[in-house]
Amino acid sequence: MAFKRVAILSIGEMGYHFARLLKEHGVEVMTAAGGRSEVTRKRAENAGVRMVPMVELVGQAELVVSIVVPSAAEKVAAEVARAFSQSGRKGCLYLEANAISPMTAEAAGNSIARAGGSFVDGSIIGSASKLRNATIYVSGPRAAEMLALKEAGLKVEVLGSRIGQASAFKVVYAGLTKGLQGLFTELLLGARKFDLLQPIMKRYEASFPGLLDRVGGGIAALTLHAGRRAEEMAELAETYRHSGLEPVVAPATRRILEEIAALDLHKASEIGARDGDLIETLELFSRRGLLQRKN
Repeated sequence: MAFKRVAILSIGEMGYHFARLLKEHGVEVMTAAGGRSEVTRKRAENAGVRMVPMVELVGQAELVVSIVVPSAAEKVAAEVARAFSQSGRKGCLYLEANAISPMTAEAAGNSIARAGGSFVDGSIIGSASKLRNATIYVSGPRAAEMLALKEAGLKVEVLGSRIGQASAFKVVYAGLTKGLQGLFTELLLGARKFDLLQPIMKRYEASFPGLLDRVGGGIAALTLHAGRRAEEMAELAETYRHSGLEPVVAPATRRILEEIAALDLHKASEIGARDGDLIETLELFSRRGLLQRKN
């Protein structure tokens, strides 16, 4: 059965496009009204999302979707759990769609379960602006119910019945995409320093057709999302350590992403858009001293 009322927490870039797609398929979309910035409020308005108090939200929604930065995932789950308890709502589906470790997913799931909600572990693989081409991977006892999102134009794949499977899938995948972004940023800034940027980009394209073009869009988005992506690498590293593995590349990727985030280039958009291209972004990074050795 298709969902008729879905709550999205919160309306960031991915949440904005998620809400727009649901609205196009006749789904009523809500978000929590409390403590939101003016930019977030404007973005919700532009997406046609109704803002309501949290307790009212969980009382009406058939599905609550959490799409926040990794460090906020447990906090949001706890807020929704309190609202479930206050409203007396039981059995409402809660889709955890963040790039978090299986351990974080389990902790969030415990909060939801104690309050009477039904937790589904999930992850979104794909671009926010091209959400129709993205896939939502899910796991958990009620994961199959997420297949109803296909009626709203979304691709959904069930990975299994255990909470933590979808989260592990996401952070391992994120290690590839963010790792490539970090590696290419470092290499291309070096090529620029040696006045070899265009020749090396041409050689990369000849050796790996289409790869730089795909990774370049992610690098351009780092002006907005480097901090969140650094958190994803922290979640990946913690997942490996929890499993008895010692990560090497994930911590290094986290470091370069944190250095980009420290440049403070973030400018939130009211319509979930990104500005700039790869070359412009590299020039900006260079002007701001990214990777410059500190004396």
